[in-house]
Amino acid sequence: MRGQISLEFSILFLALLVVVIISTMTPGMFGYKEVIETSSASIGHAALSKLKTNIDMLATTDVGSVKVVYIKSPPGIWEVNGNSITLKGNGYNISTNCNINLSSNYNGYNTNLSTIGVVLTRNNVGINIEWP
Repeated sequence: MRGQISLEFSILFLALLVVVIISTMTPGMFGYKEVIETSSASIGHAALSKLKTNIDMLATTDVGSVKVVYIKSPPGIWEVNGNSITLKGNGYNISTNCNINLSSNYNGYNTNLSTIGVVLTRNNVGINIEWP
């Protein structure tokens, strides 16, 4: 019996075909733009959470303490106002409040999808955030 395939092989092949069809349908159903916005917002939330955690740790140290934090930032604008930090991107707006007063060397720092090193310095009135 030449040229025939086994039943197991045909079931595996059909299962693989179904998996490929389902995995390619997801961006099509929700739109590629929505998938990218969700991914950027997720990266932004992680970056903001890491920055806030390091600010809270530095708030307990002595004046003059310095900490360098490397965060993976999505495309967006970082804004520092009083004790709040906001990350505004394409389709998302994430903000958090800290327990200490914050200052920055930029009013609105623009980033692309890259890893940036942020220098946090504890001073008399709060924490200064120095963007690269």
